[in-house]
Amino acid sequence: MQTYQATPNALQNKVILITGAGDCIGRVAAITYAKYGATVIFLGKTTNKLECVYDEIVNAGYPQPAIVPMDLKGATKQNYRDLAATIESQFGRLDGLLNNAG
Repeated sequence: MQTYQATPNALQNKVILITGAGDCIGRVAAITYAKYGATVIFLGKTTNKLECVYDEIVNAGYPQPAIVPMDLKGATKQNYRDLAATIESQFGRLDGLLNNAG
């Protein structure tokens, strides 16, 4: 059995959105994706948790992430349209999504 080992820049120039990025699996995924070069967009309802993950990534010298505070439970169609427009205008694309919100 072969063991896969990601290269240090495996996600370089990729934009990845992570829901629930403030805690647990989402937090670890955000830091790991950033470590491998991705620009990570955090989407979650608890801004202070997202800011803590943001600070960890910036302090580690990884690509600067972005925070989008949103409670998916109460989100409207317009909220999703606005999110899509923001991603398009600020990043130009979305390469991946981890739908981790519980």
